[in-house]
Amino acid sequence: MNNSRTKNSMRNMSFGAMSQIVNTILSFVARTVFINILGKEYLGVNGLFTNILTILSFAELGIGNAIIFSMYKPVANNEKEKVKALMKLYQKSYNIIGIVVIIIGALITPFLGFIIKETPNISENISIIYLLFLANTALSYFFTYKKSIIMAHQKDYIINIYEIAFYIVKNILQVVFLYLTRNFIIYLLIQIICTFVENLAISLKATKDYKYLKERNVEEISKQEKKDIFKNVKALVYYKFGSVVLNGTDNIIISSMLGVATVGIVSNYSLILTAATSLLSKLLNGITSSVGNLNAVGETETKEKTFKELFFTTTWIFGFCSIGLALFLNEFIMIWLGNEYLLDYMVVIALALHFYINGMQFAGYTYRTTMGLFNEGKYTAIIAAILNIALSIILCKIIGLAGIFFATSISRLVTTTWFDPYIVYKYNFKKKPYRYYAQYFVNFIKIAIVYTISYFILKNIPIDGIKGFVIKLIIYTITSNIIFAILFANTKEFKGVIERLKGIVKRT
Repeated sequence: MNNSRTKNSMRNMSFGAMSQIVNTILSFVARTVFINILGKEYLGVNGLFTNILTILSFAELGIGNAIIFSMYKPVANNEKEKVKALMKLYQKSYNIIGIVVIIIGALITPFLGFIIKETPNISENISIIYLLFLANTALSYFFTYKKSIIMAHQKDYIINIYEIAFYIVKNILQVVFLYLTRNFIIYLLIQIICTFVENLAISLKATKDYKYLKERNVEEISKQEKKDIFKNVKALVYYKFGSVVLNGTDNIIISSMLGVATVGIVSNYSLILTAATSLLSKLLNGITSSVGNLNAVGETETKEKTFKELFFTTTWIFGFCSIGLALFLNEFIMIWLGNEYLLDYMVVIALALHFYINGMQFAGYTYRTTMGLFNEGKYTAIIAAILNIALSIILCKIIGLAGIFFATSISRLVTTTWFDPYIVYKYNFKKKPYRYYAQYFVNFIKIAIVYTISYFILKNIPIDGIKGFVIKLIIYTITSNIIFAILFANTKEFKGVIERLKGIVKRT
């Protein structure tokens, strides 16, 4: 990457990390208040409807990814007329998507009784609550398209600033009104208003920074360009559908097989996992637009070198975090909420494994999408989704809740985990990916070594409570990273990342 890409990446990563840390703290405060005032039943309903509407995001069809990919080159070459034309197409598409989400979401309402195994003990009408969740999801589509031009200019940090400001406002208002009214409907209405105003504010910011977007003389995209974009969209429909089903069915399966109360307990763990995933996504997504810029104008050798260093970086980061989750999740839940909210350690291992495998797809997925390799491998996510549903039902009957999360990991491993890197190597690097697969396996063995050593070190620290948790966390952070450094010290990727970091320090 050149200095401009590196600078933008570091800025995006820094702001993304800071915003997510604030988000995480506020999320735990808000969740604690939510549980103390409304309880498990509302928590389960909240988790279930969030999951259902994740599936409805299928209506987006991958149009966002296709158009943002199409914008990398014209933005890099300052082709304003082309950008204006793409933005117009994006706006029309997302307006239609918002309407489709509302219609499909409304049609699901009569079938809520089939999804929820036991009617939750809440005072509000379950259908009204669902429709408010639906409104919040649908509203996000009507202005969000203007985020794309900010991202294509490698300025994700601007979006992060707006998101964190509105997240702070939303959480403060929700906590205050929960204390004052104990009303879940008002809680949801605040969420809807904040979502709408946030997207409107980002839209106005994009128009202010890129004033040419206000010009009325917008050219139509050529038939060939439109054909290319919708060819990518068509391919992304399959991938998007598979992805949303893969990511969005766990709570529905848990609700139908184990009850909505179990969804509530799992959602506390999911909050932590989501916070960790979001933090790392903010860090890593800060370089996505720069990778897109590199893949639009860079040399193949530079692309491959950066890919390997990105893969190494995600291995270290997700390895460290997944081990930490396996070791500390239950202890944290016990301190935070008490023993009644704990899950079996096998479930925790399954959650940590899923976190790791999901995170390790970042390098392959990012390169595949920023290289425009949408059509290749379009069915893999659908195969993963079908496998996930079948295996979740089977394994849940055999080993219970843990089986649902193990099923998701297995489904990813045998599909997207290996196939995304395969098509990146085949169609762009023009090489066989065997060394990548071998390195993936070796890295996993190293992760297992770090976990085993860390487990026995922490097991022999006889301190409990908050004090013990903090001490153990500090010890784990220091020792695990030392072990990682020893295990990876002789690799080219480790040395390459160190050189990049030295260069950044010198420039600052």
